[in-house]
Amino acid sequence: MALFKSLNKPVGTSEPFLDAVISMTSTDNTTYTDIKALKNSDVFTAVKIIASDIASSPIELIEDKMVLTSHDLDYLLNVRPSEEVDGWHFRFALAVNMLLNGNSFAEIIREDSKIKSLRLLKNSSVTLLENDTNDLVYRISEETKKRDLSSKDILHFRYFSQDGVVGISPLYSLKDELDIQDAGNKTLFNFFKRGINSNGVLKVNKADLDVEAKQSIRKKFEEANGSDNGDNAIRTIVLDETMDYKTLEINTEVLKLVNSTDWNTKQIAKVFGIPTDRLGVENQHSSTIQSNLMYLQNTLGHYLTVFTSELRKKLLRNKKQSFRFNTERLLETDPVNRLETTIKAVQGSLLTVNEGRQRLGLPQVEGGDRLFASLNYTYLDNLENYQMRKDEEYGSKQRETIDE
Repeated sequence: MALFKSLNKPVGTSEPFLDAVISMTSTDNTTYTDIKALKNSDVFTAVKIIASDIASSPIELIEDKMVLTSHDLDYLLNVRPSEEVDGWHFRFALAVNMLLNGNSFAEIIREDSKIKSLRLLKNSSVTLLENDTNDLVYRISEETKKRDLSSKDILHFRYFSQDGVVGISPLYSLKDELDIQDAGNKTLFNFFKRGINSNGVLKVNKADLDVEAKQSIRKKFEEANGSDNGDNAIRTIVLDETMDYKTLEINTEVLKLVNSTDWNTKQIAKVFGIPTDRLGVENQHSSTIQSNLMYLQNTLGHYLTVFTSELRKKLLRNKKQSFRFNTERLLETDPVNRLETTIKAVQGSLLTVNEGRQRLGLPQVEGGDRLFASLNYTYLDNLENYQMRKDEEYGSKQRETIDE
């Protein structure tokens, strides 16, 4: 009987996964995060941006630096991984779970050694184990059934990892920043919730009130004037002659600071590696093209490599084949720029006319599969040969003139 050791990272109540996220806990006390439960708008936006860019970039199968378009894996990864989900949502869900939980999983279903489908797995249903021979085993717990799968039958995507096996969520590093942001949001919420009656002194004349009586009067006064739910806020306050109410001055500078600060947003953008302008913070030091290029090279490219590396290891047998994501759309800022780059590529003999029309969403034309070449350009050795022939022709003419 094989012995197993769990490699999953449990998260206890003394170290909550994330205050800004509502979590659900599996039976093995490991906390996982549901995308539907995200409460922090900056985290939600950051995850949505990266996951959407991964999902919207088609996966290409490469062999000898050429794209294979008629391969079964091309259809499986981009169109229909399984009966339940399409290619876009398959990649989106994998990216979201990896960003939130540090890990995402999909089962590779084979028939007669041929890959038939890829099935998404909930993080809460997967437990990573190591047997007595140090082989990785993925235990899948679904309803009352449990089954063990070897690593070759599981796509396991993880980015930041201490051991190369189990991923760690980037959200752990944002604990303090999100606490500060949450406290600021609560300050603003309570201010607007309580209206003009946010702070004040209610004086009851000619009365000696105990603690219980004071609390009762305060509660009834606040209920009558909208300080609790805001329904009666900014309405006329009615008092009898035994009462005086005086509002306290509110330090609006604190509210301005809470409302205007973007420090926490920048911290979230920094952790996920996305440009701050994508989270609504103005970026004055780079253009859109520069920002997209830096994002692609310094952030998205690493996440894409996580996916292509795992896909190549688990899905391909041919060592000459590999995967890559087509990210052309991220470098095109507008239709005019796309048209100009396409025309230059056709004129520079990089694309045929039909390949250029395909990039622009136009139908093919007859005779458009040949490369254009300018008469003003040639290879250097051709130029040398041409010059030698010209010299020979010139010398021949000179000799003919002398002979005459």
